[in-house]
Amino acid sequence: MMKRIVHFALNEPLFIILGLVLFIGVGVSAFRSLPIEAFPDVTDTQVTVISLFPGRAPEEVEKQVTIPLEIALAGVPNSIRMFSHTQFGLSFIVVTFDEKPSLFMARQLVEERLRGLDLPSGVEPELAPPATATGEIFRYRVEAPGLKPSEVRAIQDWTIARQLKQVPGIADVVSLGGPIRQYEVQPDLARLRDHNLTIGQLFNALQRANANAGGGSVAQGRQQFLIRSLGLLQTSADIGNVVVAENKGTPILVRDIAEVVESRVPAQGMVGYTDASGNQEDIVSGIVLLRKDENPSMVLDALKAKVDTLNNSVLPAGVKIIPYYDRSWLISKTLKTVFMNLLEGALLVTLVLYLFLADLRAAAIVASIIPLALLGTFIGLSLVGIPANLLSLGAMDFGIIVDGAVIVIENIFRRLGEANRANDHRPHTRTIHEAVMEIGRPTVFSIIIIIVAHLPIFTMQRHEGKIFSPMAYSVVAALITSLVLSFTLVPFLSKIAFRNHVPHEETKLMHWFMNRYEPALKWALAHARKVLGFALAALAITAALVPQLGTEFLPELNEGSIWVNITLPTSVSVDEAQSDLRKLRGILASFPEVNAVVSKAGRPEDGTDPKNINMTELLVDLKPDAQWRPGMTKEKLVREMEDKVNDMPGIEPTFSQPVRDQILESISQIDGQIVIKIYGDDVKTLRETGHQLLDRIGNVAGVSRAFIDRDGDLPQYRLEIDRAAAARYGLNVADIQEVIETALAGKAATELWEGERHFSVVVKLKGEERSLDRLREVLVPTPSGAQVPLVNLVDFKVGSGAMNIARESGQRVVAIGVFIRDRDMGSVVADMQAQAKDIKLPQGYSITWSGEFENQERAMKRLMLVVPLSILLIFVLLFDAFESFKDALIIICNIPFALIGGIFALLLSGIPLSVSAAIGFIALFGQAVLNGVVMVSYFNQLKQQGMDSYQVVFQGAMSRLRTVLMTALLAMLGLLPMALSHGIGSETQRPLALVVIGGLISATLLTLFVLPTLYYYLSTHPKLAKALH
Repeated sequence: MMKRIVHFALNEPLFIILGLVLFIGVGVSAFRSLPIEAFPDVTDTQVTVISLFPGRAPEEVEKQVTIPLEIALAGVPNSIRMFSHTQFGLSFIVVTFDEKPSLFMARQLVEERLRGLDLPSGVEPELAPPATATGEIFRYRVEAPGLKPSEVRAIQDWTIARQLKQVPGIADVVSLGGPIRQYEVQPDLARLRDHNLTIGQLFNALQRANANAGGGSVAQGRQQFLIRSLGLLQTSADIGNVVVAENKGTPILVRDIAEVVESRVPAQGMVGYTDASGNQEDIVSGIVLLRKDENPSMVLDALKAKVDTLNNSVLPAGVKIIPYYDRSWLISKTLKTVFMNLLEGALLVTLVLYLFLADLRAAAIVASIIPLALLGTFIGLSLVGIPANLLSLGAMDFGIIVDGAVIVIENIFRRLGEANRANDHRPHTRTIHEAVMEIGRPTVFSIIIIIVAHLPIFTMQRHEGKIFSPMAYSVVAALITSLVLSFTLVPFLSKIAFRNHVPHEETKLMHWFMNRYEPALKWALAHARKVLGFALAALAITAALVPQLGTEFLPELNEGSIWVNITLPTSVSVDEAQSDLRKLRGILASFPEVNAVVSKAGRPEDGTDPKNINMTELLVDLKPDAQWRPGMTKEKLVREMEDKVNDMPGIEPTFSQPVRDQILESISQIDGQIVIKIYGDDVKTLRETGHQLLDRIGNVAGVSRAFIDRDGDLPQYRLEIDRAAAARYGLNVADIQEVIETALAGKAATELWEGERHFSVVVKLKGEERSLDRLREVLVPTPSGAQVPLVNLVDFKVGSGAMNIARESGQRVVAIGVFIRDRDMGSVVADMQAQAKDIKLPQGYSITWSGEFENQERAMKRLMLVVPLSILLIFVLLFDAFESFKDALIIICNIPFALIGGIFALLLSGIPLSVSAAIGFIALFGQAVLNGVVMVSYFNQLKQQGMDSYQVVFQGAMSRLRTVLMTALLAMLGLLPMALSHGIGSETQRPLALVVIGGLISATLLTLFVLPTLYYYLSTHPKLAKALH
């Protein structure tokens, strides 16, 4: 098969050229349609169910909404976890699925369970938009000088958000900040009493006074008329003219017993903005969410075009959409890092080829494989539907990818040089054919072994699988492309390029290497036991040093902006939160590196982010690095900011980054790198245990901040209904609660339409009448027509209740979020678990450790199982290729010796062992085996020519020195820019690159010295030679 392929490539140039043109065309087309993102979407498939129950305390919402929903959603197919937050007026349930269903299938499964549920009147569970934690791609504020704030918010809700949702790929636009207009009908209790009316009558009158109706159709002559009865409220003045009742023929209107005012929906959240031009409170802002699996680059381009259209021609004069967070900046910076690393790596690869071969033709032939292999990667990624991102492209090592082509061209080059030297007059096409066939089988096996070495990456699950499987697909696609081109395009180009003189002398660089390698190899073969003993000692020392390596899940990606989480006191009011945030924005905006600071407190009105008003977030938009103070780094800037913010009493900031913060929260629904969850039934016991554990772990070295998530109580004013007193007046509980709900919380009676917009008309007591000391005077109507003050029917008590009730797996849960600094995750968790050992838990209570630590444990456990299986498969392939247990064993010995350099590289650089570094070791295995295959296969060729063991090893090693050095140096230098890079996005690539470079240094030394020595020792040792035969 291979013989026919090479023969075809050498003798059918037209087909090769046409095939190449077609391949380039398909590759370019695949690249243009390939989704491009900064960082892979690592979140699990999650469906969020949001239920609003306005005015209700968390305890009521849990009992009446959250628990019934949890019962309905229990056991949804493929679900692995159900977590809920219950807050004032909000039930927020997140159902996490395994990888089997798509997001849209998972949403369908959840919707099926929600049908026909018996929930309180007005509660309608809704699914959150089909976006993910990495979906917040664009944030903006609406600037409208001269317009009243409620009008700005109306423009955002009814014009901007609706227009932006039309952009293909947008899941939703979340509005936050600014007052939402509503009309309040504020009854005068004294007038109601005078007219013998109740709040319920007022409410019913408003409901009945606002409707259009249809009277069917009536034929008139030859025409047919549709009958419309128009009775909708047109203006706020119409509300005042609604008839509530009549007294002796005189209508009693709403305006006679109540005041109609334009008001705002009670604020659940607010946004503030500070920059060099000044400070703005309660601005109107929007967050644009990307639909899952869409192309962020294309969506952002379409979105920005839409924003320009809105600014220029749709919005009223003076109203502008001003972005303050745009993901396209991060995408472009990350891709710049990736492509610069790839370009520098490709140039270094070409330079090495030229230095070793001293022939531009050979270097150019191999260099031509690089862009073609990249096109093959784009085709492969398109076929499996994986976007191009920092890891799928960034971890690509062209040095490894062109290995097959290097081995082929080096042998062609050497054989043509030998033919020149021997004055061989055979056609050079035949010499090229023989040269390719000579190394064809070992080359194919080497590339297959590198692909097999990557198999463990394909088996990874959930977060780590989504991060690294794109990289494995990229490398495998590039390797397959390179392998095919090595046996088609490389021989074809060699035939064209090497028509003339091919140098048969070694280059000066190779002479230099050979002059030093020859005596060293002779010494090694003469002292085989010493060399093998030294190698085993080095391996033992390395194994002893492994426990010194710290562990973490993944290095943190620098996103170029700062995200600060600050929790204010639990019972903070909206005005107090606004004042604190103004000060915090001022502190952060005072740094010369800061462009602007945007603060957010609380949640949007649609409940998509379950945060209370005391949970605040600040986005710090940074200027370009060139405008920073000399010597200032992001790490130093964060420390300075932290010191200044800590000067404010009672403030504990956590510094993170926008995308990272969202991903951390999506892992376990709690903010924190490590999340400790305590399960049980009693909130008080859970909190006590939580505080006990918090006190113990807070002092562990490396813990920068530990806190109980959404901890604290909200003050409550409880109205406990006296059933006996109510019965005496002929009242039941619902009669009293209806008055309390309508008059105090405010209840929407109807809606007022203004064109396409509509605003709620709410019956609600005036602010001063809703004060705690006036509640007693609220009147409740009785069936007999009398009106009874509330004080006669209820007992008033002051108490407190939970701010948030979290539940998981049918139990209440208290969670502790932990952030780490200046220490690796594995050792910090070990210390924390040691501190938690002594805590006595009541029966039925338990503790789990999750967050990034859970992901790390799962990934490492999976690798521990799959990597040995992968090595075993490599061994089977080697045994099949060489049909010799001894040869397979000698080559597989390169793998543990390759670990030496990788582990030392991590130790010397102070980088912990992360999943990223573990993937580096996996990539290293294939490369280490490749050099062994090249060396041993040549030893066997020489052995078949009848040479003795010493000459086989000595001549074979000397002859393959150039190939081994070239493949190793190419792989190392291909990753060198990645190892040295400090651009945005380089943090996740560096551990992988360092492991491969360090490992290849040790693997190359061992391939050149230990492997020939081991081969010679086993061949000459009578007992071992016989045993391993």
